[in-house]
Amino acid sequence: MTYQSQVPPDLKQDLLRAVDNSPADWILLNLALSTMKMGGHRYGAFLDAATTAAKLAIYSTFIEQGNNIRKTGFLYHVEPKRVKAIVQEIQAALAEGQSLKVLNSKEPYYLIALPFLWQEHFPCSGTEARVRIQGLTPGERKSIEESLPASAPQARILDQVEFTELMELLHQMSQEELPKGQRMAFSDALLSHIKFRLLHSGTVIQIDSPLVDIPLYALASESYSPKGEQERVFAMIDDVARYFGLLQAWVREEPGVLRGVEVFDVAPQQRQAALEELDEMLRAWADKYHQDGGLPMVLQFAAGHREYD
Repeated sequence: MTYQSQVPPDLKQDLLRAVDNSPADWILLNLALSTMKMGGHRYGAFLDAATTAAKLAIYSTFIEQGNNIRKTGFLYHVEPKRVKAIVQEIQAALAEGQSLKVLNSKEPYYLIALPFLWQEHFPCSGTEARVRIQGLTPGERKSIEESLPASAPQARILDQVEFTELMELLHQMSQEELPKGQRMAFSDALLSHIKFRLLHSGTVIQIDSPLVDIPLYALASESYSPKGEQERVFAMIDDVARYFGLLQAWVREEPGVLRGVEVFDVAPQQRQAALEELDEMLRAWADKYHQDGGLPMVLQFAAGHREYD
């Protein structure tokens, strides 16, 4: 079984032949897999965020080099005039409080806000019919409504036109807080993207009933909550970001930071027992040294199959 967050085995072998097999390349590839395939971020948004990250790296070096544009350009093989433009862009954004084009490790705004907007614009009391399509008998409406899970919020079931209009309104609201230069128009491609994320998460259910000629859409949850693999991907992104910070502190030789790696082989029948024992040991270690009001510490680790020595 291939998960969404992993490279298919056949493709991975092709990539090993076609792409330089360096850790940095795989970090970038896995970051794209996590944020685009699992995080719901658009292709363009990922490229914008990657460009912003590169600009921030250049700006950071510019500060470190005493505001020396020429030396910064030399270090990154960038023309001085381009370095100057990047520096001015970042400085203007910081001075004016503008939003840079970055990604959030959590779901995009339009996914989180949808359940609230749906219930606000299309409420339905317990005595009202959720289906408002003309030409259906009360029994047919009831049949469609009974296909919903018992936990579904009290909100109207929408037809294709209403659902599209709701998505468009949601998109407009998400764009209002962005600078005009970063706003994007609503499109069929974006609609398909939003629709897929909502259906995939179980936040919205598509109802294909023989009683009507068009698909219907129902709100199935009061909040957007990715499940299973997708939920773990968000935890993984947070863990990786924290681990990067710890390793950077280790590189700077800051006190109170330890990097540890153990490489070993284990009998297959003992692997799970070994992991459970390690979990207990780490909890006991943390309990032993914990002191209220002491220095804040974090122990973060992952143990599993070793692909290389």
